[in-house]
Amino acid sequence: MLSRAFKRLVRALFGLLVSLAYLAYRVEGVNALLLIMPAKLIVPTLRRYGATIGENAQIHSPLIIHNAGDEHGKAYANLVIGDHCYMGRDVFLDLAEKITLEDYVTISMRCTLLTHTNVGERPPDLVSLPATSAPILLRRGAYLGACSTVLEGVIVGERGVVAAGALVRHSVADGAIVGGVPSRPLQAEKPLDE
Repeated sequence: MLSRAFKRLVRALFGLLVSLAYLAYRVEGVNALLLIMPAKLIVPTLRRYGATIGENAQIHSPLIIHNAGDEHGKAYANLVIGDHCYMGRDVFLDLAEKITLEDYVTISMRCTLLTHTNVGERPPDLVSLPATSAPILLRRGAYLGACSTVLEGVIVGERGVVAAGALVRHSVADGAIVGGVPSRPLQAEKPLDE
């Protein structure tokens, strides 16, 4: 019984801390708290500031969010997460454009999802790249292995698998398995008994 009361107290204190951080530093204050926040408080906090998150989603800290908007308390409006999704520790989300996870998506630890590229203002004598941005979509049952990176405009199809450490520049077909830098289709190994 004491444990339940203590958890309610911690939840209330974190809620107050999040409110104060938002008042003082806007979305950057909330982003800072997402680095240390208990997992059970991350989903309600993201929802409070504009994210759409379905039922039974699990998100672990530290969660790093970049380019969250800050219009009228809807800082995380570009984040849409379906039911039964899982996000491991140390995930980096760039919300310059929309990131959508359909139901049953798994994002393993230390994955990076980048929705834009912009090298900023540069002198004419330096190499420059055109600024680009596009949303990312992970379809139902998609899986991102640990430390993989998904770039702007990528769609990972239903049950698509991205191997650990892969760099995904192009969309992944339904049920496909990709890996490598840059990623390419991988073929399943033959069983040992053949």
